[in-house]
Amino acid sequence: MRAWSDRPFGPVTQLADVAAEGLRIAGENGQSTAVYESAAYPGWLVKRYKPGIPEEPAEVLDRLIALPAAMPPHDLVLVDTATCWPVSRVVSDGRTVGVLMAKAPAEFSTLVRTPFGPPERLPLNLDQLVQTDPGFYEARGLGVPDRAERLGVARHILRVAALLERRGVVYGDWSYANMFWQRGEGRVFLIDMDGCGLSSRPWVECNSWNDPAVPPGERLTVRTDRYKVAVAVLRALTGVRGEDPHPALDALDERLRSSAFGDALRCSLDDPPELRPSSGELLELLDSDLDERPAPAPHPRAAPEPPPRP
Repeated sequence: MRAWSDRPFGPVTQLADVAAEGLRIAGENGQSTAVYESAAYPGWLVKRYKPGIPEEPAEVLDRLIALPAAMPPHDLVLVDTATCWPVSRVVSDGRTVGVLMAKAPAEFSTLVRTPFGPPERLPLNLDQLVQTDPGFYEARGLGVPDRAERLGVARHILRVAALLERRGVVYGDWSYANMFWQRGEGRVFLIDMDGCGLSSRPWVECNSWNDPAVPPGERLTVRTDRYKVAVAVLRALTGVRGEDPHPALDALDERLRSSAFGDALRCSLDDPPELRPSSGELLELLDSDLDERPAPAPHPRAAPEPPPRP
């Protein structure tokens, strides 16, 4: 596994050093012209930007790249295991032309049956979790996610989101495609981290994920992320998708829906942005509401002393 902590690059890398392509991961898409594994540095991906990208000054990406260096060990573990945190800005002739980041670990991929030809090993993204039809999984040769897996994914989403929020990092691009998950434990891996902002970031269109409180074109903030994280958690827990996240809230099992965690999710969707609970608060409430340990037995009460004899 490659990670921010074992990066072999400095903060800035010349394109000539990583121009040789290994495995092509993606062609032209969104902000990039290509994403490929570096032939010289296996396990490291080069994302080549389109002209005019990134929109923010280079200093923002440089600060994001450097940010984990100041994190405590427990946060750095999350950076390394749950995100493709950018590790180096790629330049050519003094211009930013790309970014380097770690390839997602193998445990976030699985063999998927395809309509034509043999099964393929593909990343498991959130799109493959947010489904309610068992036939979707049967057609692909996948097991139907159970409640424990869905809870695991929800918890890990909140852990990663809480880390970003603690550091003032605005992800903004929450979507079905940008988060991978692992079968069984439900660990997650957040990709496309290079577009993050610090305290805010430019608007990014996310169909069926857009915060209704933010007009198109306005900068996104931590409060915007709180809405989108709540939507991601609801969809992970229930498999219910659609433009309106309220049906997913209604589909929560009764225990969660009527708990403090369910109330907080409703606040995330319906309250003004300044009143939305943080991801850390949601995680604490989820863990508290699912804590099924029996209450400690009361200490036996001492027998009352007999009244003094006259």
